[in-house]
Amino acid sequence: MWNPKPLLLVLSLCISALSSCTAATGGKPLVSAVTKDAATSLYTAPLKSGSPLVVDLSGAVISLTTCSSSNGTVTTLTANATNGANPLFPVSFQATATCAPGQPNLPAGAVGSAGLAPSAQSLLAQVARTQGVAKKLAICLPSDGKTTSGNSVGVVIYGGGPLIFPDRGDFTTMLAGTAPLVGFGGSPGYFFSATGIAMDGTRAGRPAGSGNLVFGLSSTTPYTTLRPDVYAPFVKAFDIAATAPNFPWMTRVDSVAPFERCYDSTKLPPTRSGYAVPAIDVILASGSNYTITGGNSMVQVNSNTACLGFVQAASGQTAAAVLGGFQMENRLLVLDAEKRTFGFTTFLNGVGLSCSNFNFTLAA
Repeated sequence: MWNPKPLLLVLSLCISALSSCTAATGGKPLVSAVTKDAATSLYTAPLKSGSPLVVDLSGAVISLTTCSSSNGTVTTLTANATNGANPLFPVSFQATATCAPGQPNLPAGAVGSAGLAPSAQSLLAQVARTQGVAKKLAICLPSDGKTTSGNSVGVVIYGGGPLIFPDRGDFTTMLAGTAPLVGFGGSPGYFFSATGIAMDGTRAGRPAGSGNLVFGLSSTTPYTTLRPDVYAPFVKAFDIAATAPNFPWMTRVDSVAPFERCYDSTKLPPTRSGYAVPAIDVILASGSNYTITGGNSMVQVNSNTACLGFVQAASGQTAAAVLGGFQMENRLLVLDAEKRTFGFTTFLNGVGLSCSNFNFTLAA
């Protein structure tokens, strides 16, 4: 439930009275709202004097478009302490940022980006140090759709949780699966290992001679990108599943860039988990599956057409796949940089929830 007026009022009070708000929270995690910009498909959080920073899971640092030194700057960021169910009180804290005045394609009003990778100078690491909380992230990315109360709003908790939806409990304890995080070529982001990909239970082919497939997470990549040698068998397997007797309603139509596989959405049955299409399972090396149903796989490109929201990666991508923002929306991800684990819930809409169900009304 998004109630911006009281939250914005208290944020402005905190900014104007830093002496009463700059202390560490004494071990309480911090929370901020997350919104999706429809023009850029990027997610932002209002962390810099109420102005948005782009939420970047693979970013190693905080970067600002305007600062006093080309070598970096100390800036004041603001969020709210939380008990996991509501914001409690505003907190301002000092953070080190780099200067990046030429950041391209930022959403309107954005003043930089907040790197959340498991690195020493990311926002996640700096919150952990200044607030005395775990280097752990609980993030629920919203869609760009509407709710009964307005635009969809997600939530990010720096410090890892709990994350409580009203009347439904702490969803950090209701994960559908977990996997170890793995290093990958010195990259600062989050990566995990998968043994393969399956469509409705049938495995897609794998590149000849390959071992496990390494997947990355990126909140600045709108749709999952698959390396060409992974993309071709992936699309072939989806084609086979989509033409099976279980899915007689899937009628191909002309492609709509950047997607290759598009369907007549007027014939696709809707469910709480999205259109009834073949489920895509990323089979994790840990033994669980990251299951992608229609709500995370089919992109509505116009009123009559929905497309499979996976694209072939440009040359140079070395990871087998980079899981994009659309495939992470409306599910809770828990990223523990200390224990090196990645956890996730099912698609929340399938259980009658969304990321917008977090209650942003300040606790009394």
